[in-house]
Formats: sequence, structure tokens, C-alpha cells
Amino acid sequence: MKRIAVLGVLLLAGLTGCASVRNTSLLDGSRTFGRTELHTYPVRVLAIDGQYTIDDPLVRVEPGAHVLRVSAPPAVIFTQPAERDVPFTVQACKRYYLVAKRDNPYKQDFELVVQQVETRTDCHSS
Repeated sequence: MKRIAVLGVLLLAGLTGCASVRNTSLLDGSRTFGRTELHTYPVRVLAIDGQYTIDDPLVRVEPGAHVLRVSAPPAVIFTQPAERDVPFTVQACKRYYLVAKRDNPYKQDFELVVQQVETRTDCHSS
């Protein structure tokens, strides 16, 4: 009897997990896009709406308006990475390829740029 109850709880937890990622999108700052475009750098998504993410190159996020805390490698004359809070609107079932864009390699300040957006084929929006 206990086994059936445990299996039921595990099954329910598994189904709940599937439902919670149904509309999620991915934020990817690790792709090396900037080889031809000058002064673009990989970014790392540190937090979404003040909630810090697990150190993972692909960050899952629910659709809607968010504030992303992102980090870019330090500019040439600096030693610490640059961080910023950026408003960002996410659509359901997309994969966003993000980069940091600087005016020149000596400036620490950067702009978050979406270089490409793909529709996720493994996701179904409801």
C-alpha cells in the first residue's frame, strides 16, 4: 500500500514538473556569435526578478516582463566583470541568444543585445 502511495506522489510530481515547463523560454548567453560583429561578448544571466539562477548556460524563464541581472566579461583595462539590471520581455517557447555589446573594448558599460531568437520545437504554448 505504501508503494502505491509513493508511486502516486512521484507520478504527480513528474506531471506537475512537465506542466511547469510547458511555456518556458531559454536565455542563452554562452553562444559565440560575435566573431564577425565587433565588440560583442558572451553574457551570463545571474538573476531573474531578483532570484539568482543556478550556474547554467541555459536559463529557463516563464513568459512575461522580467528584470534580468546579467554579467559580461571585464573590458580590456578592468579586472572585474560588468553587471547590469536590464528589463526584458520574454515570449513563450523561444530561445534567446544574448550578447553584451560595447562601443569599444575599453568601456566597461555594455548594452544587452538579442542576436537571435529561435522557436523551441520541444515546447508547446497554451
